[in-house]
Amino acid sequence: MLAVVAQSGHNAPMKSPRRFRLLYLIWAPLAVAACGTELSSRIDPALPSPASVALARALVGDYSNAAQAKANPAVVELVLHVRPIWADRIDGLWLYVESALASTPDNPYRQRVYQVVDGNEALSVDSRIYDFPENPSRYAGAWKAARPLDALSPYLLVPRAGCTTTFQRAADGSWQGAMRAGECATNHNGAAYTRSEVTLTRDALSVMDRAYDTAGNVVWEASPEPLRFEKQKSTR
Repeated sequence: MLAVVAQSGHNAPMKSPRRFRLLYLIWAPLAVAACGTELSSRIDPALPSPASVALARALVGDYSNAAQAKANPAVVELVLHVRPIWADRIDGLWLYVESALASTPDNPYRQRVYQVVDGNEALSVDSRIYDFPENPSRYAGAWKAARPLDALSPYLLVPRAGCTTTFQRAADGSWQGAMRAGECATNHNGAAYTRSEVTLTRDALSVMDRAYDTAGNVVWEASPEPLRFEKQKSTR
């Protein structure tokens, strides 16, 4: 659920002083061509599946990878906030996701909306990703509000085709998610597509993004190691 290259300011390219491609949380590769306009209405919103509810609840919270950044100077320290939105909608469970450098927490480099719905496989859950229609910086800090993004219509969102992350519950209770190989297209740095692999537990969110060429060879990785975001105690 999280992807790629370093950015600065409000969702614009930046140069990282540590020279690695900063992972863009969550599940959202840079330079992906977004297409399609419809929102999902496949599930019965009056009765979301227990799996969809469990995943959405597990995602909500405040995260930091400060411990990892302290241990590895090649990793940039980040903060991540996930909040439920549009509770009255009937086409899935919706989340607002905001990511920022820990040094500039009020100046997010990435803002996204996610739609959590039942997947096509038994007990699977899909997390679909959407971009803001324009100027996402106007919504910076929305995660602090009691009802985030109430003024924004979901029908204005721009879906990122092929970049859905599908999750399954593992035997140990964690959620294991990944994008389908070859579907989340990109043209960044000679790659053909990106793929995210995600592990979500009660206490942490771990993400690794890689980019591949048409033959399936790794062209680059978004971070020197999987980024580990620890959920802050107040939101566990």
